[in-house]
Amino acid sequence: MAEQEKEHEHEHDHDHKHEDGEEGLEQALELDTQSQIFLEMRRQNLDLLKLSIEVAGHGGSHPPLKSGDLKSAVKNIWDLYSEFYSWIDPEESEGDEDEEFEE
Repeated sequence: MAEQEKEHEHEHDHDHKHEDGEEGLEQALELDTQSQIFLEMRRQNLDLLKLSIEVAGHGGSHPPLKSGDLKSAVKNIWDLYSEFYSWIDPEESEGDEDEEFEE
């Protein structure tokens, strides 16, 4: 009888380890998926920023900016980026507008 109990405990331990392994795998896959989504969003943001720079006329073979022109150029680029981003994610942009009015 003691041998059957040991065998039953062994099977139970094996099942528990199997469940832990599956749970660990699921968590790892979820983290990997979240990481991939995060990296893809960052890549899209960089692409959007590059586009904004080009549309603002500061891409390619543009000569270096003078120190007095830098603030204006960055503001123009940011305005374009914000506009483009609002087209991509209008809900996010609405939240940003609400925050601006609260300040």
